[in-house]
Amino acid sequence: MLDDKIDVIAFQELNVHRNNQVVLESHKRTANTLGYKLFIAPTATVAQIGGTAILVSLRMIAEGSVATFMHSHPNGNYVRIKITNPVFGNLYLWSIYAPSDGTQRRDLFLKMAAHVNPESILMGDFNCVEDVALDTRRSANTPYENTGADVLTYIKVYNKLEDQMRYQLGYHFNFTRSESDDTG
Repeated sequence: MLDDKIDVIAFQELNVHRNNQVVLESHKRTANTLGYKLFIAPTATVAQIGGTAILVSLRMIAEGSVATFMHSHPNGNYVRIKITNPVFGNLYLWSIYAPSDGTQRRDLFLKMAAHVNPESILMGDFNCVEDVALDTRRSANTPYENTGADVLTYIKVYNKLEDQMRYQLGYHFNFTRSESDDTG
């Protein structure tokens, strides 16, 4: 990864519990061996699906950037850090794993909204889409459960953030998950 000069990597759905210190320390050592500093938000319970992390390259830090932990969600739904760079100033990086439950997802986005600013970069698995017609392909007869997308869109518009994936795709279809279940 160092040869590729990747400065930031965001992970979701790590499934690492906060009390599993052996695994957490192993992840930190592995990140360091690969040339990264690890910022992690583990899950609160052993059975919980989730957890998020951000890796910041040690090369970037050695070149003058400062990476500071800001906050993590108690259930591991996000980790937020601040990157201070002598050239571009401050950026606030988020790795987000939104709940699949619509009510919990909406509540998460509402709580996040107060902390997102125009210098934020939101990376993650949001479990909802901005445009259901463009971003989903389903054979199900039931509507796509997209609760919280309105809040996420508000956060984006209010802070003048850009959806880089959508910007690069234009109006072409893309998806990150394909599966069939009992709803289609």
